[in-house]
Amino acid sequence: MKSSCILFFFLSLLIVPLNGQTAQVSGSWIESGIKWTKPPAELQLKERSAEAGLLYFGPNNQFAFVYGTVIQGAKWETLSHGDGRVVYLGTWKLDGSTLRVEFRLVSRTVSKENETLPGPIEKRTIQLNGGVLLFESMRFRLDHRLDDQLLAVFEGESARLRDGGQH
Repeated sequence: MKSSCILFFFLSLLIVPLNGQTAQVSGSWIESGIKWTKPPAELQLKERSAEAGLLYFGPNNQFAFVYGTVIQGAKWETLSHGDGRVVYLGTWKLDGSTLRVEFRLVSRTVSKENETLPGPIEKRTIQLNGGVLLFESMRFRLDHRLDDQLLAVFEGESARLRDGGQH
């Protein structure tokens, strides 16, 4: 009995940091250092927009990498539905401070000639470094305001793929 309690104690020490780090990664991340633009002053809109890379780490190891236009107001943020976007879907796995992702291109607003979708599976690593993610020479910061929208993109594109791309 005593040895099983000791074993449980040591195992719990191993599990807690992993769960904490997984929670640290979960959700949406926006590319840092993007160039924001404001609409013309005569429109009197208190918002700005930018093309940005977005990462999403969802439940059940769902992963999305989306490149699109983000519109930001004083207290809100949204992924534009009227601008072009590129969507990659896949899975993620945390390994210490490294995220291992597998993904494939599943949709692009403007098709490229001779491109077949979904594309081939790609494997990459993403480094977690002091609250910043480093991926493909880009830096990302956590931004939970896009969680619901990126989950919706993941679910919508996944459903479209399951239905044979007929959405």
